[in-house]
Amino acid sequence: MPQICLVCQKHAADRGGVCNACRRRVLKDAVAPTLRPRIWMLAALLVGFASIGSGLVAAVVMTHQSPLWSHRLKQNGLPSSKSPVIYQTSMVVEQVTRKVYPYSIAPGGAKNLDEAKRAMKDPAIQANYANVDFAHLRQVKLKKSFSGYASYRWDEKIYWTSRELTLRVGETVFTDGVHLVRGRCLNSFSQFPMLPIRPNEPTEQVLDTPVEIPVIAYAFLKLPVFAPELPLSPGALTPTVPIFPPASPATPGGGVWFPLIPIIPPIHRYVLSGPTSPS
Repeated sequence: MPQICLVCQKHAADRGGVCNACRRRVLKDAVAPTLRPRIWMLAALLVGFASIGSGLVAAVVMTHQSPLWSHRLKQNGLPSSKSPVIYQTSMVVEQVTRKVYPYSIAPGGAKNLDEAKRAMKDPAIQANYANVDFAHLRQVKLKKSFSGYASYRWDEKIYWTSRELTLRVGETVFTDGVHLVRGRCLNSFSQFPMLPIRPNEPTEQVLDTPVEIPVIAYAFLKLPVFAPELPLSPGALTPTVPIFPPASPATPGGGVWFPLIPIIPPIHRYVLSGPTSPS
């Protein structure tokens, strides 16, 4: 009795339990073979174990500083047991007070030479300093007191005192060697009487009585900020094992080291390739 085809169960099997018609159909509609389910399960287990092991190793390494990182911190003068201190520069706005003397040509005066030069070149008051040599202007403090006449500002006009005033020791002035300007108000000073004058001029006591005026100041402050520890390099996160033992206990860095990386076999899916179409 002839054998029946194992595929179609209709025709007689003439070649290995399969008929000629079914063999043609199988060759025409070929299906790519797939990996067995056990292989996929084994690959998933390997990937899971590798992930758990990498996480544990990274946690252990991050909780302990590496010797190389500690050595670098000591070279830079930073403590290895604490986070390094950096300085963060930021601008702050604060309200401060400044002394303003009555009848000042420039209210608030000038605290340094650059500030004085900018104030003296103001178009509203620059005529009062027309003879000042700004190239030789410098800031000094008086080492002795002397008397003279001072200019002052009344409304928008500049007048001179008809009575002598006293400049005391320690007062800051700006001078080019010939002309003298008071730093607290930028009023000019002269040893000789000057014009114009006013009948009702302010007294020396009034001129020497300042008023505290609030002003807005911008400052750059450097505040110490404790920065978190820098992350370790990828090389420090990868554990290593020695192939050969160290040469001696005194040279712990000896021997040959290689990174311990889990080896995962590549997983491929084989697909039967048919005739390629021209590109």
